[in-house]
Amino acid sequence: MKKYILNTLIALGTLSLTSCEDVIDLQGITNAPSMLVVDGNVTDVSTNQVITLSQSQDYFNNATVKPVLGAAVTVTDSDGKIFTFKDLKGDGKYVWSPTTSEPKIGQVGKTYTLKITANGETYQAVSALKRVPKIDSIAYQFDEARLNQRDDDKGYPKEGYDAQFYARDFTGIGDCYRIIAYKNGKMLEMSNTVAIAYDAAIQKSSGAADGLIFSLPVRSTISPQLYLAGDTIKVELRSITEGHFDFWTQARLEVNNGGLFARPSANIPTNVNNVNSSSNKKAIGWFGTSAVSFSQTVVDPKKAQKGLR
Repeated sequence: MKKYILNTLIALGTLSLTSCEDVIDLQGITNAPSMLVVDGNVTDVSTNQVITLSQSQDYFNNATVKPVLGAAVTVTDSDGKIFTFKDLKGDGKYVWSPTTSEPKIGQVGKTYTLKITANGETYQAVSALKRVPKIDSIAYQFDEARLNQRDDDKGYPKEGYDAQFYARDFTGIGDCYRIIAYKNGKMLEMSNTVAIAYDAAIQKSSGAADGLIFSLPVRSTISPQLYLAGDTIKVELRSITEGHFDFWTQARLEVNNGGLFARPSANIPTNVNNVNSSSNKKAIGWFGTSAVSFSQTVVDPKKAQKGLR
């Protein structure tokens, strides 16, 4: 659908340049079929696990996203253990909560199968839970805000502390990660929508970054804005599958695709499939699995470093 939208906009731009007055029919955009949207991630952390289900809507529809209610949602591990997710608040957020006997779902090395039955259709997604390295430390230095850190409308500091985290990628090509940073308990908006790494690099490579300390572009993703003295910095490093890495890469490209030289739009991959291959009811989104490591520090000017590289 997005490709059709882009082609239509290009056509509209061409018409305006040539002063034509042909009418363009946008009915295909406003009558696109609705699809199941899946947003879920199972981790090895002892906390609520949430899988959000909603329905896609037309491009120009600004109404509140419609949740999918009354679905049956389960996650089954490779040992056959079934975890049932329930929509406790009737808002399309299906939750599994830890108990004393079952403190968590995720275990490194296991494979997890998501099954969703909704609106007469059954969907399935499979994901393996990969390893994650320990975060060794978080360092920071006093600095002035870079161009990508300055946003007067949002009140970002113009000077403060630029932070980096340090961790070493495992030996073995193809380990993939997502990096999430928190400032005083609030998740930060990362540059380019999401911060991801392939081995120790920001992009896929043929082994050149394997087994190394994360590169500077990866380490510095935790500073989309500067921190102030007394701020609490928390870094979360999550393992993701290579397929999930590709999903985030394409999603980031689409979000930032624009301008005069924008490339043709492309479909964002999904690992959620209708078990009935002959059905025209499709799904989009991603079901992921992650092992998670954490590190946290409070900015102390006396402990700031100089010349971080």
